[in-house]
Amino acid sequence: MSYLDSIARASDKGNTLPVRHEAFAELVHRFQDMAFACAYAVLGDAYLAEDVAQEAFVSAWQNLDQLREPRAFPGWFKRIVLSQCNRLTRGKRLQFVPLEMAVNEAANDPGPQAVVEKQQRLKRILSAIRALSDNERLVTTLFYVNGYTQADISEFLEVPVSTVNKRLYTSRQQLKESVHVFKENLQIRRPSRNDEFVERVAASTRPLVSEDWQTIKTMALAREHKDASGHDLWMRRRQNFDETRFVRTQYVVEDPGSGQILGFGSIEQSIYLPKYRLFIISDPCRLGVGVGDVLLERLMIDLKDAGAVTVSCREYSSQKELFEFLTKRGFTEVDRVLDLRLDVTRFDVSSVRPVVEKLKERGITISTLAEERSRDARCIEKLYELTSALQADDPAHLPFALPAYNQRETRLWLDMPYVLPDAYFIAKFGDRYVGVSGVNLFEALPGGLTQSFTGVRSDFRRQGIGTALASLAIEYAAEHDYKIIQSFNRPVQSSIGALNTRLGFKVFSGYVTVEKCLKEVIAVNARVYDGYAGHYRDDEQRPDLEMIVRNEESRLTVECAGQKVELFPTSETEFFVKQFYGEARFVCDADGRASSVDFVMPDYNTRQRAVQHAKRIEHNVRDRDSE
Repeated sequence: MSYLDSIARASDKGNTLPVRHEAFAELVHRFQDMAFACAYAVLGDAYLAEDVAQEAFVSAWQNLDQLREPRAFPGWFKRIVLSQCNRLTRGKRLQFVPLEMAVNEAANDPGPQAVVEKQQRLKRILSAIRALSDNERLVTTLFYVNGYTQADISEFLEVPVSTVNKRLYTSRQQLKESVHVFKENLQIRRPSRNDEFVERVAASTRPLVSEDWQTIKTMALAREHKDASGHDLWMRRRQNFDETRFVRTQYVVEDPGSGQILGFGSIEQSIYLPKYRLFIISDPCRLGVGVGDVLLERLMIDLKDAGAVTVSCREYSSQKELFEFLTKRGFTEVDRVLDLRLDVTRFDVSSVRPVVEKLKERGITISTLAEERSRDARCIEKLYELTSALQADDPAHLPFALPAYNQRETRLWLDMPYVLPDAYFIAKFGDRYVGVSGVNLFEALPGGLTQSFTGVRSDFRRQGIGTALASLAIEYAAEHDYKIIQSFNRPVQSSIGALNTRLGFKVFSGYVTVEKCLKEVIAVNARVYDGYAGHYRDDEQRPDLEMIVRNEESRLTVECAGQKVELFPTSETEFFVKQFYGEARFVCDADGRASSVDFVMPDYNTRQRAVQHAKRIEHNVRDRDSE
């Protein structure tokens, strides 16, 4: 089978992944020595050349669909190899200094005279090789690495055969007796001497089985060696994932020769059903030379089959190789937080009450969510108004305003099982809520709690309210035998960061989240959104629901029943929602002003599509932003 047939099978997305991998492995077999020789001629280091060749094949696999003419593959692939060499040297030309040449010697001590002769011979060979021009050295290396013909080399270098012959003739004249040693050295180092190179590039995936967990545990622990408790929690979540309710696929990459597991990859559906989390664990040196791409391609196929809208990966910020790998493949950073932790057992609980008493003297009391809900009918509404004001003042807040208060939506949040009403503290000045903080069980470490959002109204700051609220939360943790409190602060949240530092929190690590949107988002002139802004209602199906569309900071949002989401454009009139399987299509007049919008809102469980045809309403309606 010719390499043209292999290219056709490998690039045809209609073929199954195993068939495509098999076809690409045939390309690796044919061009592995050529890629190695090309890189070796540039870098002068066999080990670097082999790494570059592997990365070049991975890059070729990723971009094979960009190759318009299969016959152009050799030259196209050569440019990838040279690009990888340039990336490695950061554009700086490395001096060509080959590794020690292989010279057959007797097993016994050759004696001092033979050693001197060998050193002199090597000196002459090295001098002759260095004297070759770049083009001559490249042609010579390609010719002697594995018997490639002048026609093969011509096709790869994209030069006439006559040029190849001329360069080869010149180099032979200069190398003379060194040719034999140079050829011998290349051939004992060429990738085709065994199947190891192809196996590394063409490592294959298979579904994870229960017997793999011990290996995955070891790999995960090596990645998270600083945090045994976090490792245990990570393993517990993976093994206790509810596959009866949510989609998950898991794979391992294994060496086809030894059966050694080289990497683990998985996607897990989140409670926001179109959103998925991505997990990839592999040795960094293997990640970028095939293992990561084999996993990611398999998982991307699964995400497409599941109709996913976004996929994100949240990992320790120290996992730089993983983030670099994902960024090159279309992921973008969407969040960065510091992981701070407090050892509750070392906190001086006796310091809490004096702070609270001082606040009482100023007319500020502290209550809990449980107490307020039992005695204040407007507790939920007041709490929402407070947290909305605090979040608007948070330097990490989204660029658009929070939705209007909706009792049902707010109750849903407050009634979540991870909320601890007795550990959610509210500062009051009279009946006015002025500050909030607490702890909860959301994704808490074993034996620990997670710090809730902490904030104080701007006109009540610098009075110790934040310190008192956070201290009471720590006291609660101590009284209920919790050992640790974890807090996630973004770098821009300097105030809460400084408060936690004073309380004894220590920075443990950092997390970075990268995300890839699996639907194409186009660029739209934000002025178009002005024609869509307004109030809409479906008087036939849901006359009780009013939808408000806004252009906020050049981003289109829609608010309804206490929820607010951003709309992402796939065309000037069609949009989708990342948080759920929602879509919107605006119907506009000749001036670009929307008269109606069709909202598609599939049911979470059945995925059946329900369309609301909402018309623009004008009478007796005022946007609350203009009030």
